[in-house]
Amino acid sequence: MKKLKNLAINLGVTLGALIFAVAAGEIGLRIAGIEHPPPPRIDGELDENSIYTFQDPYRGWAGNPKGKSFWTGEGIPSEIKMNSGGFRDYERSKTKPENGLRIALLGDSFTEAIHVKLEDTYGAIMEQKLQQCPVLKDRKVEVMNFGVQGYGTAQELMTLRHHVWDYAPDLVILAFYAGNDLRNNSQTLEHDHLRPYFMYQDGQLLADMSFRDLKSWQRDRYDFSLVDFLPLWLVQSSRILQLIRKVDINGKRRQYEKDYSEINLAFYKEPQPNSDWEDTWKVTEGLIKLMRDEIYEKGKDFMVITVSDSHQVLPDIQKHDEFRKSLNVPNLFYPDIRLEKFGKEENIPVYTLAGPIWNEVKKTGKCLHGFDNAIPCGGHWNIEGHKFVGETMTNYLCEQYTTRLSKESKR
Repeated sequence: MKKLKNLAINLGVTLGALIFAVAAGEIGLRIAGIEHPPPPRIDGELDENSIYTFQDPYRGWAGNPKGKSFWTGEGIPSEIKMNSGGFRDYERSKTKPENGLRIALLGDSFTEAIHVKLEDTYGAIMEQKLQQCPVLKDRKVEVMNFGVQGYGTAQELMTLRHHVWDYAPDLVILAFYAGNDLRNNSQTLEHDHLRPYFMYQDGQLLADMSFRDLKSWQRDRYDFSLVDFLPLWLVQSSRILQLIRKVDINGKRRQYEKDYSEINLAFYKEPQPNSDWEDTWKVTEGLIKLMRDEIYEKGKDFMVITVSDSHQVLPDIQKHDEFRKSLNVPNLFYPDIRLEKFGKEENIPVYTLAGPIWNEVKKTGKCLHGFDNAIPCGGHWNIEGHKFVGETMTNYLCEQYTTRLSKESKR
C-alpha cells in the first residue's frame, strides 16, 4: 500500500512538473512573440479571408474568391487580393464587352505573380500597352490572369475547362515553366499530390482524380509533421506544438532539398528513352495538344510562351557557363527548343522568352529575376522582368494582330 502511495506521489510530482514546464514554455514563447501557426488543412476549416482554398474538386487548391492576405515573402511586400472568380486579377465581368478583345493567361507563380504588385505583373502591363496598339485602339483589351502558384499543365487544363470559358476569351496563352511544370505532371517525380494527373491508357490521356480522397498526411511527406495528426485547434492554441512542428518541417524541407537537388535540374537535359522524364514530357505535350484541340474547336486562338528559368538568363556569362558545364549539357535551352519544335509540328504558336531575356540582361547587365530579400538574380521575375516580358509580348501580339487584320482587309 505504501509503495502504491509513493508511486502515486511520484507520478503526481512528475505530472505536475510536466504541466509546469509546458505552461512556462507556453508563457515564455508568447512573451518572446514566437508563433508559427499551421496552414489550413485539406480536411479542415478554411479562413474565409485566406487567399487559397485546398478543396477544389478539379484542381486540388485554388484561389479563394474575395480572399486577401498580406505578402511578405520573396518580392515586394503588398496586399494580395483575389477577385470574385478566385484569381489574382482585377474584377472581370463574365459578359464580354462589345467589340472587346479578351486574352486569358494560364500559368503558375510566374503568372499569378504575388511577388510584385498587381499593376506590375506582365499581364497588367500587356493589358495597358496593347490598348495602345494602333489596330486595337478601338477595342476594349482585357488580359485576364488565371495563373495560380504551383500549378502544372493538368491543373491549367482544368482551369481552362471549368473557369476560363466563362469569360469568353479570344486568345488563350499558356505560360509554361519547365522548371517545375514537367514534374508537376508526373506522379513519380512530383511530391505534392494534391492535384489531378493524366496518364496514357491505350493511347488516350485519362484523368486520375484520386487526389479528392487524400488525407492531410498523404499530400506531401516533406510538408507534414506528426504534430499534424493532432486536432487543428490544439496546434493553433499551443506555441510549443507550433515550434515542434516548425522544427520538424524545417528538417524535412532540408531533406527535400537533398532528395530533389537532381530532379529540380533535370529538366535542362534531354531525357533518356523510357525514363520518367520522357514519360512526363509525353504527357505534358499531350496535355498541351488537348488544350489546343479544345480551344481551336471553339474557334479561338491559342499559343504557348516559355517562361525563363533564372539560370538560363544570368547576366554573368562566366557563371552561366559554369552552371551549364556542371550539368554537362551543350546549352540551357533544351525545353525551349523542344517546345518550339513541338509547336511547329502541332500547329501551336510558341514564343520562347529565355532568348530575348538573356539578350537583354547581357546588354544591360541587369537581372530580370530575383529580389533584394531573396536569391540575387534567382527565383521569379522581378519588377523589371515583368515589365520586359509585358512589353515583349505586347510587341509580338500587336504585330500578329496587325498582320492578321492586314490580310483580312485584302480579301
